[in-house]
Amino acid sequence: MIGLSCSSVNSDKIEINFWAMGAEGEQVQKLIPEFEKRNPGISVKVQMIPGQQPRKNFITAYASDNTPDACQLGNTWIPQFVSLDALEDLDSWLSNSNIKKENYFEGIWNTNLINNKSFGIPWYVDTRVMFYRTDVFQKAGFKKSTKNLE
Repeated sequence: MIGLSCSSVNSDKIEINFWAMGAEGEQVQKLIPEFEKRNPGISVKVQMIPGQQPRKNFITAYASDNTPDACQLGNTWIPQFVSLDALEDLDSWLSNSNIKKENYFEGIWNTNLINNKSFGIPWYVDTRVMFYRTDVFQKAGFKKSTKNLE
């Protein structure tokens, strides 16, 4: 989340500008009607950020004082944006919400903490693994080892 100030459309309606990267923006669009139905005074405008250089887009937005109200952000970027003072400490918001740390896998929750303060809420987690050809590694002088697989 970068900044946390909602844009008011008029005195009766609050508009939240949300930035999402790539295909996630398309998926979020599907969630908006139900969210707005449950929250009648709020509308959400989703801006899809192209996947090539989203970090650059966020830095440019911050530098020009043109940040979204909420956004999808890579958790590895949190330290950089916290050091820029571009993210808001969410602890006071979280204490008044139904979002609880206990409902999340500890490892992913902790990627959003800096100095024990929350600067993000995990959205989803994926697993990445590396596959390699043992024959090519052996030719390069690396021996296959199973000691770390036990």
